[in-house]
Amino acid sequence: MSDSLKSVLAVAGSLALAGGLLWLSLRNADMAAVGAALREAHWAWLVPMALVSALSVVLRAWRWRVLLASLGGAAPTLGLATGATFIGYLVNYAAPRAGEVARAVNVSARGGLPFASVAGTVVAERVLDVLTLGIALLLVLALYGGRVAFLTEGLGAALATRGPLLALLAVGGLVAAGLALWFLRRSAGTLARLLGGFRDGLATVVRARRPAALVASTVGIWASYAVMADLPLRLLGISGLSFVDAFAVMAVGAVGMALPSPGGAGSYHYATVQALTVLFAVGASEAATYALLSHAAQLVFYAVGGGVALVAQGTSLAALRAAPAEARAEAPA
Repeated sequence: MSDSLKSVLAVAGSLALAGGLLWLSLRNADMAAVGAALREAHWAWLVPMALVSALSVVLRAWRWRVLLASLGGAAPTLGLATGATFIGYLVNYAAPRAGEVARAVNVSARGGLPFASVAGTVVAERVLDVLTLGIALLLVLALYGGRVAFLTEGLGAALATRGPLLALLAVGGLVAAGLALWFLRRSAGTLARLLGGFRDGLATVVRARRPAALVASTVGIWASYAVMADLPLRLLGISGLSFVDAFAVMAVGAVGMALPSPGGAGSYHYATVQALTVLFAVGASEAATYALLSHAAQLVFYAVGGGVALVAQGTSLAALRAAPAEARAEAPA
């Protein structure tokens, strides 16, 4: 199977997943009501949303610098780490998870650090985020256990009515797994060569020189995400939900963002709509409006931030795509 065919299949599967979940998210919504809600929204709330979003990126870059400093030598500047993080978000909207490679390549090339070790710190970050998300979901279960039980009771009916779609998603998952196994077999030599440096990067979580900063930045990142989930409620005038409720919506929405669709398109919308309608009895149209607005606002913010970072660095997405092979070639055996 050629590389171009693999790319086409990956993009097609990702778009199919996004389209199917987006349809499920919006099928019960009144789009005329969605349009009316957007026209009547309090758009001044976009300013604090942008500021908190920027704070979350800076906090993520700061945490990354703490991990990178544990590799030895001088850590990249906060400006470089922030720019690379913005670029990673931008690339993720085009190709799921490719942004992680892009920001590792960016910092490796500009900071003079081994690519494999930098990539290991990116995975270390994801480990921290998965652990934090797991804690957040446990809190949601503790706070809204009865409502979640209601959701699980309806799972049988959902499987019965959505059997064809679930079968399609299952086939897509099997195809993706097959492609992954094929890639691993073809890339076994390269992976073995990179393993040493990658292990060093992953171990930075354990040997971080400033563990308090690691914890504080992680808490700050996810607290920012909770505020980013709360502000659209105010923008749209959705009443009756507290900040803790917004935290729960954020946690469930984060699960959707982790699925392999471009920038969480479709998967984020579906998870967020389900959280609002099932846990908090928000109307389908209001929930769809919230999901569409919050996702679109993030997309615009990260796309603009990523574009500005590319211009400031004097690079391009094409250069980032060409760089991984060169970076891997320079990685320590």
